[in-house]
Amino acid sequence: MDFLTRTTTLSGLTVAAAIACGAGALGCDSSSTNAPQPGDDAFISENPRGGSSPNEGEPEDGGTTGTGGNPAPPATDDNDPERAITEADIIQVHGGKLYALSQFSGLSVIDVSVQDKLTLIGRYPVTGVPFEMYLRDGVIYAMFSSWGEYLYNQVAGTYIWEQTSRIEALDVSNPASIHPIGSFNLPGVISDSRVVGDVLYAVTYENGYCWNCAESPNTTVTSLNVADPEDIAVVDQLSYADNDPYGYGWRRSVTVTPERMYVAGIEWNGSSEGHSTIQVIDISDPGGLLIEGASVEATGQIQSRWQMDEHEGVLRVISQPGVWWSDAMPAVQTFTVASSQELSPLGFTEIALPEPETLRSVRFDGARAYAITAEQQDPLFTIDLSNPAAPAVLGELVMPGWVYHMEPRGDRLLALGFDNADPQGALNVSLFDVSDLTHPTMIKRVGFGGDWSSVAEDQDRIHKAFRIFDDQGLIVVPYSGWENDGSGEGCGSYKSGIQLVDFTADSLTRRGVAPARGQARRAFLNGDRLFAVSDEEVRTFNITNRSAPVKSSELALATVVNKSAVVGDVVVRLSADWWTTDARIEVVPATDPGRAEPLGVLDLQQLFPQGGCYGWGLWDARLFANGQHVYMTFPSNDWTKTRIAAIDLTNPQSPALAGQIEVAAHSYDPWGWYGAPVVDSGDMIVQSGSTLVLRRVETDGYYDPYAPTVMSRAWLEVVDLSNPAQPAHTATLELPEAAGHTALRADGTTVMTSHWVPLPEDDTKARFYFDRIDVSNPASPVLRAPVNVPGSLLSFDSDASRLLTVDYQRVTLSGVHGQECWDTFGWDATFEPSDPNDYESPGECRGMRRAFKLVDVQGSRASLRASSPIDDGTSFSTVMVGDDRVFAIGNNSMWYEDGGPSWSGSKILVAGGIHDGNLEVTSATGEQLGYSYPMAADGERLIFSGWGPPTISVLDASDLGDLVFEPMGELSGYAYAVTVDGDRALCSLGQYGLQVVDLAP
Repeated sequence: MDFLTRTTTLSGLTVAAAIACGAGALGCDSSSTNAPQPGDDAFISENPRGGSSPNEGEPEDGGTTGTGGNPAPPATDDNDPERAITEADIIQVHGGKLYALSQFSGLSVIDVSVQDKLTLIGRYPVTGVPFEMYLRDGVIYAMFSSWGEYLYNQVAGTYIWEQTSRIEALDVSNPASIHPIGSFNLPGVISDSRVVGDVLYAVTYENGYCWNCAESPNTTVTSLNVADPEDIAVVDQLSYADNDPYGYGWRRSVTVTPERMYVAGIEWNGSSEGHSTIQVIDISDPGGLLIEGASVEATGQIQSRWQMDEHEGVLRVISQPGVWWSDAMPAVQTFTVASSQELSPLGFTEIALPEPETLRSVRFDGARAYAITAEQQDPLFTIDLSNPAAPAVLGELVMPGWVYHMEPRGDRLLALGFDNADPQGALNVSLFDVSDLTHPTMIKRVGFGGDWSSVAEDQDRIHKAFRIFDDQGLIVVPYSGWENDGSGEGCGSYKSGIQLVDFTADSLTRRGVAPARGQARRAFLNGDRLFAVSDEEVRTFNITNRSAPVKSSELALATVVNKSAVVGDVVVRLSADWWTTDARIEVVPATDPGRAEPLGVLDLQQLFPQGGCYGWGLWDARLFANGQHVYMTFPSNDWTKTRIAAIDLTNPQSPALAGQIEVAAHSYDPWGWYGAPVVDSGDMIVQSGSTLVLRRVETDGYYDPYAPTVMSRAWLEVVDLSNPAQPAHTATLELPEAAGHTALRADGTTVMTSHWVPLPEDDTKARFYFDRIDVSNPASPVLRAPVNVPGSLLSFDSDASRLLTVDYQRVTLSGVHGQECWDTFGWDATFEPSDPNDYESPGECRGMRRAFKLVDVQGSRASLRASSPIDDGTSFSTVMVGDDRVFAIGNNSMWYEDGGPSWSGSKILVAGGIHDGNLEVTSATGEQLGYSYPMAADGERLIFSGWGPPTISVLDASDLGDLVFEPMGELSGYAYAVTVDGDRALCSLGQYGLQVVDLAP
């Protein structure tokens, strides 16, 4: 072989350019007299799928107050307002404003002073994951985990990505101009916090797996003086190592009094006798000094804050050793609290279980305590603590399911629980009579939520979601869950909303559900309206009729964006909410495509007038723009057909469904990479103006490249959308029978594909054919005569009538090891060790070598113009085509070196010079590519989405000898789809919305 290789290093990438100059099966001598001459069926390739006798040997070159007849609300014993304990939350309501933290859009401030009118008056986007917040005197103290930022490393001379937890003090006195006035970084991940007086106590944990965490698991308590928000100052810090032999570093829970903090969590000692050490911290200093106090050994595990409680100078603890596999009994322990430094054992008793069960929830209430254990049945144990030196288990009530959280109300107990066997729903609210501790009874239980429903919060925070409005006799429960629609078709959907339950001292009544968009997280009453808050939206409901809440207003906090398309001066967004299977089309101005509030909305539920599996597959629907319409394609309920909806955007404020049709063709390749030896370039659906063409393939299943060839049939289904109100399936065109067909490409009114046919005399060989179909008349598509070409279609330049293909050569190597096999042929190689019981033994390796071929096409004949072999060890997963550029994305291998993984990164082959007939192939490799995935080809550049951190980057291939990989902008989340609009990348970030990144150099 005779070709020039040059190497350049840029932006951390090595760019190797190989300019091919020749011909031959996989060779490079364009002057060779042995090159195939123009003519029918002159080109013979390896059959990439099938063949009974592969070649052997070496390869060839190539709560509110009041009772109202309800259980008594909880009393408070906080007698010192200056030492009041405040808890954070994701919402705060004050002065006619709602402050809401969304995981996806940061802090929003909403005017709620006018009934049924929600007005966004301020927003502060953030890069971290919001945890909770406090509101004090016009300042929001917002806590974030996974807060990332670039910091300059002067030693290395580069910027590095650092990620911590963070407290941000935000001035919200003018919500229209929210601005930070102070901040502080914390180690690890925030697990809990309290504010006592002017001190914020933050608890964080590091388990060795979070970004830049300490390798040894630990829990750290940090006190910060927040009296001056512009000068958040660390007062003190205590850190406790987790002596976990497995190195997991479990999150610890905290219980707080005005004088003390109790910190405890799950601990393992390598056996079933798990225990917990309760660390006492003296927080009585108003300035925030932390004084390490005594440590108390709990008999068993502490999994939530509710298992610890200090009352009238006594610490009470309920725990259970070996929570998950031991049959040890839960224990009640009491300790006299002389001071934070002096606690002494006072009383002890075990809870005798009828059979081995695990402790599920605990709640203390003055001189009483309640404990729930569960396996299949759910015992409620009532405990008398009136004499803390002699705690006594007095009563037991067995019931189905288990209880997650309890709220005492005098001689009544309200509880939130789970029972997957309940036909009413997996979630339930229960009302217990505990007036006689020796004989607790269940008054009523109501189930709801559908199958496998859940709540958004862990046990330490569930009380912030499970709200009881005593004066209203109302319980609200935000939940999400799967509900079967009862159609018998296996259909159903995720639902999210607020379940309303009426209660009195002697009754529970399930009422209606206020539906939410996004995962419902909080609900509260403001005036006579119920507010439902998710990470995506705030809704208000008129609940005059609690059995049928009526939505009265809504405001988007964030928007879900799965795909986008530019249609004139507007952008169409597909927004399919995973939590509710609620899907819609949103129209926004092209000048502000990321705005949360759309100009107009089309509810896609109308696509399913007969019910059915509403929303299934819509999150991955496809959008095709044409004129003032957008065509949306998505799978049918059974995923065997493709549904097409034409949406009219003539009035952006009121997008309308014009028409729809179902076509018997799968909208996705049913086997995808299972046909790995063939490099697929194109799509299953292509557009030609108002015409959509879909490929339908008949296949017998998994392609085995080394099994006898199985012939398959393929058809093109043509859909005419020129009259959007009446989409028409106008034609079915059968393609030639073949061993396989590649994906579709479109150029104007021409649709292109390729197929291959084994040689009758040797089915390890095959002839490839280039197919072109004229769809200018959708009612009568015309298949032109196939052209024999060397390999499968990658791209076609219609102006130059020049084709780029990839050709194949099957190779079998003997006596090699597995790693050598995969290094040689990439991840789609097949290796069989000589000893089936020893995968390290040498054996037989089979793979494909490939080469780019540049071909001139004239009429029904093709002639080879140039060839360029592709390096060993490169397997293709994706091919993207730009302008005179073909980007073939390969996957290189990962191996272990010096005890850790070594990643060679992705490899991008870039082919250019197609139009001029001077084939030039370059390659780009580098660690940066290994952390990015190509999303779209645009002109001479390839757009990437990265995830460490989320970024949009560009590989500029305008100069094939000088490829440049450059990050263009950070993202709020990973980009699932990218639409290129000139020098803008419209990045669909799922629940993080749509973000615009400038691609201009």
